[in-house]
Amino acid sequence: MNQNERRILRRYIVDACVKSANSKGYGDAVGILRGTLFLADEPMSLDQLVEETGYSKSTVSSNMSLLENLGLARRLIVPGDKRYHYIPVTDHDSLKKAMLTNVRNEIQYIMTALDMTEKDVNAKDPESEAFLKKIANIRHFYKQTDRLLDLVARYTTDELIELLENDCK
Repeated sequence: MNQNERRILRRYIVDACVKSANSKGYGDAVGILRGTLFLADEPMSLDQLVEETGYSKSTVSSNMSLLENLGLARRLIVPGDKRYHYIPVTDHDSLKKAMLTNVRNEIQYIMTALDMTEKDVNAKDPESEAFLKKIANIRHFYKQTDRLLDLVARYTTDELIELLENDCK
């Protein structure tokens, strides 16, 4: 099968990865690179990803770093080759851990901002009470979300599915 035939056959998965990336505010390159990794037969080097996607080396490098930071790709070293190679993260527990980390980071950023905002609010201002109430509601939402993440983190994906399916019976 030639390269053009492979591109035609992989378009559905790559398109889905692009839509997923775009829905999170990332560019097409993130989705195309992730889809390319999904369909690769073996770990791919930066140069192979450049050749396969047509993106510049700097675009591939920066977007692969993003995929790594999101927990969607993993960098590895192939024995006998000095270059980094990449594989998609397809282990559901690793993916769950990465997603939990990303949401926990958001929670930490928001909670810190709420603390700082609350500290700076002038309590004597008549509008402050309504504003502080909004802050309290946001804080409650993120605390509940953090509690939920704690529960999700306690179990493997398989255990969570079993628990939830048994609860629904």
